[in-house]
Order: sequence, then C-alpha cells, then structure tokens
Amino acid sequence: MKTRRTLTGILVLGLMALGSQLRAADLEIELIPELDLFGNQIEVIQGYQWGGEMALAFGIYDTGASVVTLSAADRAFFELQGSVVPIKVPGGAQADAIDGVVIGDVSMPMTFWADGLHAVSINWSSVSWEMEFTYDLSGGATVSGVQVFVGTEEGSPQLPNIAGTPIHLGTLTGSTERPAAKIDMLGYEFDFGEFFSDDPFLGPLFQGIVFYMPDLAFVPSAMRLAGIAGETTDPVRIPLSLFGPTNHPDPGDETTVAPNPVQAQVSLQEALMTVADALFLFDTGASVSVITTALAEQLGLNLNSPETTLDIVGAAGAPITVPGFTLDSLSIPIDSDFDGLTDGVLRFLNAPVFVLDLVEGLDGILGMNLWNTAKEMLYDPFDPLGPSLQVTFLTAAREIPSDEEWELLQLLAALDPMFGQLLGIPSGPLSFPRFEMRGAGGDLGGGGEEVIPEPGSLTILVLGGGLLAIAVRRSRRRAAKIAQA
Repeated sequence: MKTRRTLTGILVLGLMALGSQLRAADLEIELIPELDLFGNQIEVIQGYQWGGEMALAFGIYDTGASVVTLSAADRAFFELQGSVVPIKVPGGAQADAIDGVVIGDVSMPMTFWADGLHAVSINWSSVSWEMEFTYDLSGGATVSGVQVFVGTEEGSPQLPNIAGTPIHLGTLTGSTERPAAKIDMLGYEFDFGEFFSDDPFLGPLFQGIVFYMPDLAFVPSAMRLAGIAGETTDPVRIPLSLFGPTNHPDPGDETTVAPNPVQAQVSLQEALMTVADALFLFDTGASVSVITTALAEQLGLNLNSPETTLDIVGAAGAPITVPGFTLDSLSIPIDSDFDGLTDGVLRFLNAPVFVLDLVEGLDGILGMNLWNTAKEMLYDPFDPLGPSLQVTFLTAAREIPSDEEWELLQLLAALDPMFGQLLGIPSGPLSFPRFEMRGAGGDLGGGGEEVIPEPGSLTILVLGGGLLAIAVRRSRRRAAKIAQA
C-alpha cells in the first residue's frame, strides 16, 4: 500500500465556520489573494469529423465561448496528415478583440466531440524519449452539423481549440440525453513516478510526485452532486440564465453559436461601498475574474494605484496593462435546498479581480480563480429548475509545491512541449495545481515563495455575436510583493 506524505508549506484553506450572523444557507469561502489570482482551465480532448476518422486535439472546455474553434496550428497538423479541413466561407469568421480583429474561416458542417482527460492514455518511451497518446472515444458528448471557427496563420494565429457551449446542443455519446458538464477539480491524477518507472534517469527524479488536474465528464442533465462527509461542504446550487442566441442546426454562412451562462444578481463589496445586481458571466475558459471600469469606480477603487497589474495581449499582439484589486467580498445567490428558490448566498472573501471593459451590458466574469477550493462543479443548462451550477468545496488544507518540484515539472515541459501544454506546465509557476508526495522519501523542502501562476494562453468570450479575445501573460511579481502592494 502506498503511503502519502504532504508537501511542506501548507496554508489553511480558509473555509470559514458559519457564524451566527449568517443564515443557515449562507456559505463563506475565504480566498488567498497570493494563490487565487488565477485558476485552472478545463483541458479536454476534442474531435472534429467531416468524413472518415475523427481528427483529435487537446482543447479547453469554455462556457464563456459560444463557438467551437480549431486552432491554426492543429488545422495545419491535420492537413499534414492528409485531412484537409473543409471550408465553407474563407475569412467568414470575424470578431472584435481588445486590440484588433480575429479573422478565421467558417468550416463546412461537421460532427464535433469532446470529453475529459480520462479519455486519453499517455505512454512514455525511455528509448526514444517520446510520448504517445491513445484515446477512448466511447464517452463524452457529441453534436452534429456544427460550423467551426477555424483559425488561420494570418488572421488568428493565437486562437486555441475551444469546446464552447455548442457542445451542449448535442447529446451524450451513444445516447439521446442532453449533456451536462461535471468537473472533478481533482479528477485527473498523474503519478510521475509510475509514469517514468522504466526510465533510469527520469524515474528517480520524479518518484513520489503526483499532479492533479480538473477532469470533465459529460453526464445526463438533472444530475445532483453530493457532498463527501469530512472532505467537502454540502453542494450548493447557483441559478443561472442563458444569454445570447443559437443558430443550430441551420447557421447559414456563420459559425454555429449557442447561449452562455450568466448570473444577474452578483453583489460586490469593498470597504463601505456595495454594488448589487451585477451581471456576470460564468466562464470556465477564464483563468481570472474581471470587473468593468464602471463597476470598479462604483466600488471606489483607485485605478491609478492598483494592488497589482497584469499584461493582457489581444489578437493584434500589443500588450496592455490592467489593474488588479482584492475585493472584500463577491457574493452569488444560491439554492441550498434544490427547490429552485434562492435562500442564501455564496460569499467569496478577499476576492481577486482585474479591471477590464467587456462587451456592453456585462459587468464582470466569474473566472476559475474563484473555484480553486472547489472539489466538484456541475454546469447544467437543462436543469429542470432552470440553468444552474452546482458546487462542493474542499474543507482540507492547501498544499503548496516547492521550488524543486517546479524545476522538475519545467524540465518535463522542456522535454515534451505537448505534454507540458496538456498539464498546463509553463516556464514559471503554475496556477495552483494540487500536489502531494507519496512514498518513503524525504521532503523536497522549500517554501515555494513565488506562487503567482501563469494563466491560460487565451480566453475567448463570445456574447451576442461579439468576441473578446484575451491572451494573458504571467505577472512576474513575487507573492510577497503583491501582498505588500
């Protein structure tokens, strides 16, 4: 039996006991700004089929994207393999970005498929030092008749592969049931020691290091989460609304679009200032949470003196600097009784946000950094009680990787960039992964001081026909400096 050894440098999770001043249905989650500036995106396997076998690639499950995309890089790779993507309207996919225009092609109708990381198996060859990927296509969700936003080298070279909300217009694979998305934030466990066990060099280096990533599974609509006694909170249900049109199954000459989930009763508090009834997008493709300039001014934030800053690169590649702040609280209505009636709030304390103007009418984005302490999430646009997000939160302590572990993971990313991209391993610290040590070996030590993570390379927001493309670069300030700002 394997023994488990937790990493050094543990910080308290910050799940507060419910005080007498709170209603029974209220839940407070205390975030740690130094750790929770950024969150994990949801990596998935995506399949595109327009005849013959399905072409596969890694992508992002993104509730903030109302389209399905294919990157220019994977388009070129498919074509090298003899699979030329059929195009219906060259240059017909266009959208505004923060500093330019994203231009791509509109594909012919095709069948699109997506599933979580459990659908991929990765094997390592100690002889060639290469990784091989095999896929299980028996699960997931699929939708036919989708016209994809296809990236081009000239017009959209940074566009990633995205499984946007059109995936929910389809069915579960092999079924007629509508798909909801269940995300286990600790669901994909990668044991580096076992993976490299046959390699005389890498095996000993990575012995005992286990990496956890979110894993998505498409499940039947109307499913309910359950808490785990002693490990998580009871589930809460956040009511959502669907914003935007759908043109499926007849998109004409346009890309296929589907609605995005929003919450219209978000409340924010900073010092003595409170803003209520703000409209926020629930966006699994956004590593950060965002508020608009107007909202920041209403909260009394001094945009000329931010607590931290972040460089954001749009489609044209010109970086802009956006200010960041930590709000006293960000609150969302919840339905803890699962009867369709809101009876409390989910309140995030010390909530990190960045200030950036979005599409008209949208006040902010609920990014993945808010959910760093979540165990399970279930987004269900077909919930019989109305579109919803269910969440359970961990009640244990956080574990912080050491500097030595970062270096080993970065070595792995250098050996195989595709594998590094899959695991979200950048050239710097990560966006708070879940690690633990296993085995009888000693601690690797180190306090892991620099824990500011690098967010995802691109966030796509599509609402009402408008698209905001943001490539976010890592701020290289140390956590200590940000905490003192």
